[in-house]
Amino acid sequence: MSPAVAESWNIIVGWLGRHAPLELALIRPPAAEDDIRDVAQRVGTALPNDLVAWWRRADGQAGKGALLPPFYSPYSIRRALDSRDVWMTAWNGVMEQASADQFAAYVAQENRAPAGSPCKGAWLPRWLPIAGDGGGNDLFVDLRPGPAHGCVRQFLRDDGASDTACWSSVAAMLAEVADALTQDSPVSGSRIWVDDDGAMSWDSDRSRWSGGGSAPVNVARLRQQYAAFVAEVRSAGFGPPTAGSWSAEWIAAHVARNTELLIAATEAVLADDPVGREQRRAAAWAARDWTLHRELMASAERAAANIRYDNADAMDPNTLDRYAAGGLATLADQVEQLGVHLCDLVEPLNRGRPSAHVRIIDAGITILDERQGWLGVLNALWARQLPLRTRQLRALR
Repeated sequence: MSPAVAESWNIIVGWLGRHAPLELALIRPPAAEDDIRDVAQRVGTALPNDLVAWWRRADGQAGKGALLPPFYSPYSIRRALDSRDVWMTAWNGVMEQASADQFAAYVAQENRAPAGSPCKGAWLPRWLPIAGDGGGNDLFVDLRPGPAHGCVRQFLRDDGASDTACWSSVAAMLAEVADALTQDSPVSGSRIWVDDDGAMSWDSDRSRWSGGGSAPVNVARLRQQYAAFVAEVRSAGFGPPTAGSWSAEWIAAHVARNTELLIAATEAVLADDPVGREQRRAAAWAARDWTLHRELMASAERAAANIRYDNADAMDPNTLDRYAAGGLATLADQVEQLGVHLCDLVEPLNRGRPSAHVRIIDAGITILDERQGWLGVLNALWARQLPLRTRQLRALR
């Protein structure tokens, strides 16, 4: 049985106040009772007690937040009803074009089906949005009758409603979010992340190692994150790790070895001249030389298959022991020099779209083993990996 809404919400609000004040500032005051009654009237059925209890604590968020994983911000009641109206008119308006009578009969039939039943072809009157991602995707509560009444599901603008529930209830959703915030536990594969400026988001295990895409690397930020990590290593005063955690020596050893692996892959990418190939590919496209364009694309595919980054050695206990034997002072100097070298290599890559075969192992699990944009790996290095290791060091002091 899930904890009461009030208990979970108090935990969430308390955690936000300590760690993510920007997210806390978006939370609106409690909803008006008249608005809650209006929702029940519009939907045509009683609302779940946990949803009402939540709205009595907060009427959603003002602006775009990320309180609910992986990227959802709770709606106010007014926004919930507005979103429902959009789905009822825009989505259903497209679906009913073939035959209005048949579509109306389909909607009536599915609206009587038990809550949680799959329905891809319509937005049903007894579905109520409770959160959105700002890009046309919503979380909604399924208010149809049955044991699953009040379950929380996703509605994606391109695919429609999810076939299965994300949570059995609003109370279960808030309880899992409260646990995720306070215990750093995953929710459907997403873990909480708060930037140094207090902005909150949710990461997958994969995105913590590779951001994907070909956005240029912020080399200045990469240098800053290496400098911050090295300064933390040199500050010393670390205590022993908790069970299952790494020591300060292992954390520094990991960053040293991983940077060596990143340098080796980056040098291989540079030797392949991805920038020059990208320029030739663009010229071939402009000249409508499709044969040359296809050859250059195939060349990029072959190069990516041969250029590999595998972090396994940087996670291996024997490797970490060997590197850690030199002590923290030596590791700090090593990471500083390696970081400078890697940053110097990265700048030329920003003019191209290099890729490599990337294999990532974390906690003994392979979370990525495929071709990836190499700039995405380097962007994740400054945005997640180095800050994460710096925070791990701070937690040991």
